[in-house]
Amino acid sequence: MSIQAVSNAMSAMMAQQDRLAGVAERVARWRSTDAARGPAPADLVRDVLEAEQALRTFQSNAAVLRTADRLTGLLLDELA
Repeated sequence: MSIQAVSNAMSAMMAQQDRLAGVAERVARWRSTDAARGPAPADLVRDVLEAEQALRTFQSNAAVLRTADRLTGLLLDELA
């Protein structure tokens, strides 16, 4: 169970990293072309919210990874 939790958490963290890279690319593209035109468009606001969601999801999966590591350590301590 712990190995699957680690695998799932790592996969999810990598997906969020890719998601955040996509957001960063879109924001950088907007910044270089449209920043002087005025207030941020709705798409940019959506990108900021998506970045925040990616961060929270990444943090949640990091907590799963830490917990799985701690539980694996406890199990190994019991077996020793």
